[in-house]
Amino acid sequence: MPTFSALKNFLRHTIHSLALAERQILGSRKGRSFILPTPDASSIWCHRCGAQQNRIHNFQDYDEQISCKKCIGTCLARDRTVRLGRYDGQWRDAILAVKHGGDRTLAYELGRLLAQQWQQTITTESFICENAIVIPVPMPLARRVERGIDHASEIALGVSKTLGYPMIRCLEHDAGPVQALMTRADRQSRAQRIHWKGIQKRKFRTTATLDLSSSKTIFVVDDVLTTGSTAAQVCAAIRNRLGQVKIVMLVVATT
Repeated sequence: MPTFSALKNFLRHTIHSLALAERQILGSRKGRSFILPTPDASSIWCHRCGAQQNRIHNFQDYDEQISCKKCIGTCLARDRTVRLGRYDGQWRDAILAVKHGGDRTLAYELGRLLAQQWQQTITTESFICENAIVIPVPMPLARRVERGIDHASEIALGVSKTLGYPMIRCLEHDAGPVQALMTRADRQSRAQRIHWKGIQKRKFRTTATLDLSSSKTIFVVDDVLTTGSTAAQVCAAIRNRLGQVKIVMLVVATT
Protein backbone atom coordinates (compact mmCIF):
# COMPACT_ATOMS: atom_id res chain seq x y z
CA MET A 1 0.00 0.00 0.00
CA PRO A 2 1.69 3.22 -1.08
CA THR A 3 2.11 5.87 1.55
CA PHE A 4 0.69 9.35 1.25
CA SER A 5 4.18 10.77 0.75
CA ALA A 6 4.89 8.34 -2.11
CA LEU A 7 1.56 9.18 -3.74
CA LYS A 8 2.26 12.89 -3.38
CA ASN A 9 5.68 12.51 -5.03
CA PHE A 10 4.17 10.42 -7.83
CA LEU A 11 1.55 13.07 -8.56
CA ARG A 12 4.19 15.81 -8.40
CA HIS A 13 6.41 14.07 -10.95
CA THR A 14 3.41 13.29 -13.17
CA ILE A 15 2.34 16.94 -13.23
CA HIS A 16 5.92 17.98 -13.88
CA SER A 17 6.20 15.56 -16.82
CA LEU A 18 2.92 16.77 -18.27
CA ALA A 19 4.06 20.36 -17.96
CA LEU A 20 7.29 19.59 -19.81
CA ALA A 21 5.37 17.72 -22.51
CA GLU A 22 2.99 20.65 -22.92
CA ARG A 23 5.91 23.03 -23.27
CA GLN A 24 7.60 20.88 -25.87
CA ILE A 25 4.54 19.93 -27.93
CA LEU A 26 1.92 22.63 -27.50
CA GLY A 27 4.00 25.64 -26.53
CA SER A 28 4.61 28.42 -29.01
CA ARG A 29 7.85 28.32 -30.94
CA LYS A 30 7.05 31.24 -33.20
CA GLY A 31 9.80 33.65 -34.16
CA ARG A 32 9.94 37.17 -32.81
CA SER A 33 7.71 39.60 -34.65
CA PHE A 34 9.86 42.65 -33.91
CA ILE A 35 13.50 43.60 -34.03
CA LEU A 36 15.30 43.72 -30.71
CA PRO A 37 17.10 46.97 -29.85
CA THR A 38 20.87 47.18 -29.51
CA PRO A 39 22.02 46.07 -26.04
CA ASP A 40 23.36 48.79 -23.76
CA ALA A 41 27.04 49.61 -23.94
CA SER A 42 29.06 48.19 -21.05
CA SER A 43 29.83 51.68 -19.77
CA ILE A 44 26.17 52.51 -19.12
CA TRP A 45 25.38 50.28 -16.15
CA CYS A 46 27.15 49.33 -12.92
CA HIS A 47 28.73 45.92 -13.41
CA ARG A 48 28.22 45.11 -9.74
CA CYS A 49 24.49 45.76 -9.16
CA GLY A 50 23.22 46.45 -12.68
CA ALA A 51 21.90 49.95 -11.98
CA GLN A 52 22.16 52.58 -14.70
CA GLN A 53 21.87 55.82 -12.82
CA ASN A 54 24.26 57.44 -10.33
CA ARG A 55 27.46 55.91 -11.69
CA ILE A 56 30.57 57.23 -9.98
CA HIS A 57 33.11 57.04 -12.80
CA ASN A 58 34.03 55.28 -15.98
CA PHE A 59 36.40 52.43 -15.34
CA GLN A 60 39.00 50.60 -17.38
CA ASP A 61 39.48 47.44 -15.33
CA TYR A 62 36.16 45.59 -15.40
CA ASP A 63 37.35 43.07 -12.83
CA GLU A 64 37.81 45.45 -9.94
CA GLN A 65 35.02 45.85 -7.38
CA ILE A 66 32.98 48.47 -9.21
CA SER A 67 30.42 50.37 -7.18
CA CYS A 68 27.89 53.03 -8.05
CA LYS A 69 26.07 55.34 -5.66
CA LYS A 70 23.28 52.78 -5.42
CA CYS A 71 25.35 49.82 -4.26
CA ILE A 72 28.46 51.40 -2.71
CA GLY A 73 28.99 50.12 0.80
CA THR A 74 26.45 47.31 0.40
CA CYS A 75 27.16 43.58 0.42
CA LEU A 76 25.66 41.91 -2.63
CA ALA A 77 25.27 38.16 -2.85
CA ARG A 78 26.36 38.14 -6.50
CA ASP A 79 29.76 39.11 -7.89
CA ARG A 80 28.70 40.57 -11.24
CA THR A 81 25.57 41.69 -13.05
CA VAL A 82 25.20 41.76 -16.82
CA ARG A 83 22.12 43.14 -18.55
CA LEU A 84 20.86 44.01 -22.00
CA GLY A 85 18.84 47.12 -21.14
CA ARG A 86 16.21 48.71 -18.92
CA TYR A 87 12.80 47.18 -18.38
CA ASP A 88 10.84 49.42 -20.72
CA GLY A 89 10.05 49.80 -24.40
CA GLN A 90 11.12 46.95 -26.65
CA TRP A 91 12.97 45.04 -23.93
CA ARG A 92 9.78 44.93 -21.86
CA ASP A 93 7.77 43.84 -24.90
CA ALA A 94 10.27 41.06 -25.61
CA ILE A 95 10.15 39.76 -22.03
CA LEU A 96 6.35 39.73 -22.00
CA ALA A 97 6.32 37.94 -25.37
CA VAL A 98 8.41 35.18 -23.82
CA LYS A 99 6.66 34.96 -20.44
CA HIS A 100 3.06 35.25 -21.59
CA GLY A 101 3.33 34.53 -25.30
CA GLY A 102 5.50 31.43 -25.05
CA ASP A 103 7.94 32.64 -27.71
CA ARG A 104 10.84 30.21 -27.31
CA THR A 105 12.68 31.43 -30.38
CA LEU A 106 12.79 34.91 -28.91
CA ALA A 107 13.88 33.51 -25.53
CA TYR A 108 16.81 31.73 -27.17
CA GLU A 109 17.79 34.94 -28.96
CA LEU A 110 17.74 36.87 -25.67
CA GLY A 111 19.99 34.23 -24.13
CA ARG A 112 22.40 34.47 -27.05
CA LEU A 113 22.58 38.26 -26.69
CA LEU A 114 23.18 37.92 -22.95
CA ALA A 115 26.09 35.55 -23.56
CA GLN A 116 27.60 37.97 -26.08
CA GLN A 117 27.09 40.87 -23.68
CA TRP A 118 29.05 38.96 -21.04
CA GLN A 119 31.86 38.22 -23.47
CA GLN A 120 32.12 41.89 -24.43
CA THR A 121 31.92 43.12 -20.83
CA ILE A 122 34.63 41.01 -19.23
CA THR A 123 37.85 41.71 -21.09
CA THR A 124 40.61 40.91 -18.62
CA GLU A 125 41.86 37.48 -17.64
CA SER A 126 41.37 37.81 -13.88
CA PHE A 127 37.72 36.76 -14.21
CA ILE A 128 38.22 33.62 -16.27
CA CYS A 129 35.29 31.20 -15.89
CA GLU A 130 36.59 27.85 -14.66
CA ASN A 131 34.22 24.89 -14.92
CA ALA A 132 31.28 27.22 -15.25
CA ILE A 133 27.65 26.10 -15.27
CA VAL A 134 24.44 27.92 -16.16
CA ILE A 135 21.51 27.84 -13.71
CA PRO A 136 18.13 29.41 -14.51
CA VAL A 137 16.13 31.07 -11.75
CA PRO A 138 13.35 28.57 -10.94
CA MET A 139 9.62 29.23 -11.01
CA PRO A 140 6.84 27.37 -9.16
CA LEU A 141 5.51 24.27 -10.92
CA ALA A 142 1.93 25.54 -10.99
CA ARG A 143 3.05 28.73 -12.74
CA ARG A 144 5.01 26.74 -15.33
CA VAL A 145 1.91 24.72 -16.09
CA GLU A 146 -0.27 27.82 -16.26
CA ARG A 147 2.03 29.73 -18.62
CA GLY A 148 3.21 26.75 -20.61
CA ILE A 149 6.82 27.91 -20.54
CA ASP A 150 9.73 28.14 -18.13
CA HIS A 151 11.00 31.44 -19.50
CA ALA A 152 14.21 31.62 -17.44
CA SER A 153 15.21 28.12 -18.58
CA GLU A 154 14.53 28.96 -22.22
CA ILE A 155 16.71 32.08 -21.98
CA ALA A 156 19.38 30.11 -20.09
CA LEU A 157 19.42 27.57 -22.92
CA GLY A 158 20.55 30.30 -25.31
CA VAL A 159 23.26 31.34 -22.84
CA SER A 160 24.41 27.74 -22.43
CA LYS A 161 24.61 27.02 -26.15
CA THR A 162 26.46 30.26 -26.90
CA LEU A 163 29.03 30.03 -24.10
CA GLY A 164 29.41 26.25 -24.30
CA TYR A 165 28.72 25.64 -20.60
CA PRO A 166 26.21 23.04 -19.36
CA MET A 167 22.82 24.22 -18.09
CA ILE A 168 21.24 22.46 -15.14
CA ARG A 169 17.95 22.92 -13.31
CA CYS A 170 18.93 22.28 -9.70
CA LEU A 171 16.77 24.79 -7.79
CA GLU A 172 13.10 24.72 -6.84
CA HIS A 173 10.76 27.58 -6.03
CA ASP A 174 8.00 27.15 -3.45
CA ALA A 175 4.62 28.47 -4.51
CA GLY A 176 3.66 31.95 -3.35
CA PRO A 177 2.14 35.25 -4.49
CA VAL A 178 3.01 36.53 -7.95
CA GLN A 179 5.79 39.12 -7.68
CA ALA A 180 3.87 41.62 -9.80
CA LEU A 181 1.19 41.72 -7.08
CA MET A 182 3.69 42.31 -4.26
CA THR A 183 5.02 45.63 -3.03
CA ARG A 184 8.75 46.33 -3.07
CA ALA A 185 8.91 45.98 0.71
CA ASP A 186 7.10 42.63 0.62
CA ARG A 187 9.52 41.30 -1.98
CA GLN A 188 12.54 42.26 0.08
CA SER A 189 11.17 40.85 3.35
CA ARG A 190 9.70 37.56 2.11
CA ALA A 191 10.96 34.31 3.56
CA GLN A 192 13.38 32.00 1.73
CA ARG A 193 11.38 30.19 -0.95
CA ILE A 194 14.17 29.03 -3.28
CA HIS A 195 15.97 25.85 -2.32
CA TRP A 196 18.57 23.49 -3.74
CA LYS A 197 16.81 20.53 -5.32
CA GLY A 198 19.77 18.74 -6.83
CA ILE A 199 20.09 17.01 -10.20
CA GLN A 200 17.90 14.02 -10.88
CA LYS A 201 20.15 11.26 -12.15
CA ARG A 202 18.76 9.96 -15.41
CA LYS A 203 20.32 7.62 -17.92
CA PHE A 204 21.90 9.11 -21.01
CA ARG A 205 22.03 12.58 -19.44
CA THR A 206 25.47 14.21 -19.23
CA THR A 207 24.35 16.38 -16.30
CA ALA A 208 23.82 13.25 -14.22
CA THR A 209 27.61 12.84 -13.89
CA LEU A 210 28.44 16.56 -13.69
CA ASP A 211 30.85 17.27 -10.83
CA LEU A 212 29.32 20.37 -9.26
CA SER A 213 31.98 20.52 -6.56
CA SER A 214 34.56 21.52 -9.19
CA SER A 215 32.49 24.43 -10.50
CA LYS A 216 34.13 27.82 -9.94
CA THR A 217 31.70 30.15 -11.72
CA ILE A 218 27.91 30.05 -11.82
CA PHE A 219 25.87 31.98 -14.36
CA VAL A 220 22.39 32.66 -12.93
CA VAL A 221 19.90 33.61 -15.64
CA ASP A 222 16.63 35.51 -15.21
CA ASP A 223 14.45 37.88 -17.21
CA VAL A 224 14.15 40.93 -14.94
CA LEU A 225 16.12 42.16 -11.92
CA THR A 226 13.95 44.37 -9.72
CA THR A 227 14.70 44.48 -6.00
CA GLY A 228 17.35 41.77 -6.05
CA SER A 229 15.57 39.66 -3.40
CA THR A 230 15.09 36.68 -5.73
CA ALA A 231 18.72 36.94 -6.85
CA ALA A 232 19.84 36.98 -3.21
CA GLN A 233 17.82 33.84 -2.44
CA VAL A 234 19.21 32.05 -5.48
CA CYS A 235 22.77 32.99 -4.56
CA ALA A 236 22.23 31.85 -0.98
CA ALA A 237 20.87 28.47 -2.11
CA ILE A 238 23.80 27.98 -4.49
CA ARG A 239 26.51 28.96 -2.01
CA ASN A 240 24.97 26.84 0.76
CA ARG A 241 25.46 23.88 -1.56
CA LEU A 242 28.60 24.72 -3.56
CA GLY A 243 30.53 27.04 -1.24
CA GLN A 244 32.22 30.28 -2.26
CA VAL A 245 31.83 30.26 -6.02
CA LYS A 246 31.71 33.29 -8.30
CA ILE A 247 28.13 34.14 -9.25
CA VAL A 248 27.29 36.21 -12.31
CA MET A 249 23.68 37.37 -12.79
CA LEU A 250 22.67 37.51 -16.44
CA VAL A 251 19.38 39.38 -16.81
CA VAL A 252 17.60 40.71 -19.84
CA ALA A 253 16.58 43.94 -18.10
CA THR A 254 16.76 45.84 -14.83
CA THR A 255 14.13 48.18 -13.43
